[in-house]
Amino acid sequence: MKLKIVTIIFALAMAANFTMAQDFYLGAGSPSDAEGTSCGSCHSSVNNGIAKHYYYDSWKLTKHAQAYDSLSGILSYSCLQCHTTGWDTSIVNGGADEYVKADTSKRGYTITNAAGFNRTKNVGCEDCHGPLGDSTGNLSTDHWGFIYGTTNVPSVAADVCGKCHSGSHNPFMDEWSLSKHAISTSSSATITNVVLKNKSCVRCHVAQNFILYMQNPAAYRDTILVTGSAIQPLTCVACHDPHSDANPKQLRMAVTNKAVICDQCHSVYLDSVNVNTAVHEDNGPALDGALTFGYRYPGQTYQNSAHTFAATSRCINCHVYKSGLAQGHTFEPTVQACASCHSDFYSVVDTSNHAKMFDYRGVQTTTDSLMSVLQAKLNNATHADSASLTFKEANYNLGAVSGDGSHGVHNARLEQKLLKDAIASFNPTGIKEYSNNMPSTYTLSQNYPNPFNPTTTIEFTIPAGSNVKITVYDALGKQVAVLINSFLNRGSYKATWNAGSFSSGVYFYQLEAKNFVTVKKMILLK
Repeated sequence: MKLKIVTIIFALAMAANFTMAQDFYLGAGSPSDAEGTSCGSCHSSVNNGIAKHYYYDSWKLTKHAQAYDSLSGILSYSCLQCHTTGWDTSIVNGGADEYVKADTSKRGYTITNAAGFNRTKNVGCEDCHGPLGDSTGNLSTDHWGFIYGTTNVPSVAADVCGKCHSGSHNPFMDEWSLSKHAISTSSSATITNVVLKNKSCVRCHVAQNFILYMQNPAAYRDTILVTGSAIQPLTCVACHDPHSDANPKQLRMAVTNKAVICDQCHSVYLDSVNVNTAVHEDNGPALDGALTFGYRYPGQTYQNSAHTFAATSRCINCHVYKSGLAQGHTFEPTVQACASCHSDFYSVVDTSNHAKMFDYRGVQTTTDSLMSVLQAKLNNATHADSASLTFKEANYNLGAVSGDGSHGVHNARLEQKLLKDAIASFNPTGIKEYSNNMPSTYTLSQNYPNPFNPTTTIEFTIPAGSNVKITVYDALGKQVAVLINSFLNRGSYKATWNAGSFSSGVYFYQLEAKNFVTVKKMILLK
């Protein structure tokens, strides 16, 4: 019994010691405070270089530094938790909640300790970095650990900002959590296993890397900074600098028509085109109409669409469009943004159809159709074809338009021209023109030899350029092969079918081109 009582007393003593040892809030203070009693007393340029980083100087100009003062006339008790520092009613550690009490007055609260409340009002440094003092009002040992990178390292996690910037009042974190930024480090096995091990990828997928890259691109472009559980995706502070109000919305870079923070990752501006390489994230070059976006065929003229010249704030115009309570942090384009420039948008686009809600004037339908035609041509390439320069040029253009991801919206004129030229320039060797005569009608000849084993040739003519599809069916009408599904210019062609893997029997082959459809029979005899 005595042992049990001693154990209980020891446990209570330990709990009391833990409470006494916990960190307390000192407040941001100001440069005039005695050294060591607040953040401002050291982290300010006023103090002759005591601090390496003068964060206080820039922080005091932000809205965080005025979160209470600028709105105090309309704040209620429930607002204080997001407009003061250290609000946590479950713990006693010098937070703002300890210096006010709720009441039924017009303002909804009464300040019970003016000195304590003035020290913790507004959103100060410690609201994000954590409390750095002890119960005597001096810096705790944890603060020095923070300086040397061992403890109290500031978190870049989204929930640091999200504790206030969420919900119906400020749904920033709620929207961000639905975006691809939120899964930039964990959306797929490729990202987990490759990106986090590839130095050239981390700056655009890991928040810590992006923050330091923005401060010093040369030093932190290809540096692995964090690993394991410390890795954070592209959270709020990757794009927004909580210490500075130098740019609108505290962005780490000014928003202009050619230099926006999105471009740091969503653009790969190359010195030249290399059709032997893959294309990655070409949104910016596509919008700009950069000379290195896609392979440009000699002798052809390429033009840009109106978006290249009209997008004065680039990505922000369409991908962070604000409408009512929507703040735009899903980074998905909105039809409201389109309608703000295109007055007839709602009358010509079915915005209720999610797949077609941005298909203004059929831009996306046309682009997707051209991509399908080119893809079909590339799919019909032989092994020898895939090593040819014309194949690589066409494949590069398909990759460029596909990598842009807008289905032509960013720069319809340029993207569709690149696809059209690729379609016209590349023809698989499995489809051969056999005559210089220009046919005036559609024809589908009988295959030869017939019966055959295992290869046969099919000749056909088309009087105008169109997508051509030749399909083979078995006797039961089941599709067994597609010999051609690609755009062909006017001409006479031959296609071959190797039926080595099929059994003997009757087969049918069908030609489809524009409004023309015809079918013929052939016999495989082994």
